[in-house]
Amino acid sequence: MTTGESSRPDEYYEQLLPLTATVESVREALESEQALTTEQQVTAQRLLFVSLRPIKEARRILPEPESEIDTQYIRTADPWDEYEDALVHIERRLDQLLQYSYHGHSGSYPSSNSPKAKFQTALKGIMALRETLPLVLPEGSISVDIPDHRPDVDTVAVDGRGHGDGRWLEYQLQRALTRWGYQAETRQTLFGLEVDVVARRKSKQGEPTDWIVGQCKDWTSDPVTPATLFRLCTVAFACRAMPVLCHTTEMTSRTEDLARQFEVRVLELKDLDRGELPAPHVAKPTTELQEWGAQYRARDDRGTFPLMFRGEPGKHFSYVPGFAPVGRDADYEPIENERDDDSHPAAGH
Repeated sequence: MTTGESSRPDEYYEQLLPLTATVESVREALESEQALTTEQQVTAQRLLFVSLRPIKEARRILPEPESEIDTQYIRTADPWDEYEDALVHIERRLDQLLQYSYHGHSGSYPSSNSPKAKFQTALKGIMALRETLPLVLPEGSISVDIPDHRPDVDTVAVDGRGHGDGRWLEYQLQRALTRWGYQAETRQTLFGLEVDVVARRKSKQGEPTDWIVGQCKDWTSDPVTPATLFRLCTVAFACRAMPVLCHTTEMTSRTEDLARQFEVRVLELKDLDRGELPAPHVAKPTTELQEWGAQYRARDDRGTFPLMFRGEPGKHFSYVPGFAPVGRDADYEPIENERDDDSHPAAGH
């Protein structure tokens, strides 16, 4: 391929499919690797996760293949016996993908969300993995020309990150909430249950988000399941606060649906850099092209209260008393009906 020539989508998938399978095969092998300490194994799994995630994200944003990729390309991992062999396969395919991305579709994406940026992030994770695994010789890495900059924080091992230790992510959420105008504390207790983060807006805005309960999952491989979300929402309802889930792993499809229906703020590491608390996800993008059917919002999917409870004072889907949902997205409005005695906690202050 010559410089300036645009890459065909098929060229990406020829590398992407076996690359993904190889990374996943290494990930599975490390789960039972006896030569690693627990700390090394957790760190290695985290690095593989943060390498695989941008590869999958690149797959989602790339154009669809021009031909049937399932029959043209094989969805199997590259053959390897040693970790060194596997990492060489991974690095070479990432190197090839980077070469494609230098010339193809570069102007179609923001620089921070381009295939090239995704492949660079994945490659940094694999290169960091070499330094983590004593079974792999660091000098075996091939040379790839990528811009020098500080490594992403989610590709390095730091204090407070590890199996059963979520202090680092809790601290990051606490810092973000403080920047967003909240007073935030970590590791509080509600009726014998530990709450990762609780926050109260310093200057009340008369919104349900004046109070927040946050749960953090700084995991390497296990996905967030509905059980985690149910616990978070139960604690949030009990505290009359809005729920926030901050995670570094994947979520099951059912968990994603429930998060939309319960209007949970779901934050990833990149969201903690935002200027304010993000709104909840209320609609899922369609997977089909040129599909113009009605796009239902979370409140339509969630349904309503049981008939017996409808019309009763205070019976509204709202984490904080004194507010009722309005519209189909994620807006609330204060309750001013005199027959509803569920008053706002900040009334009169």
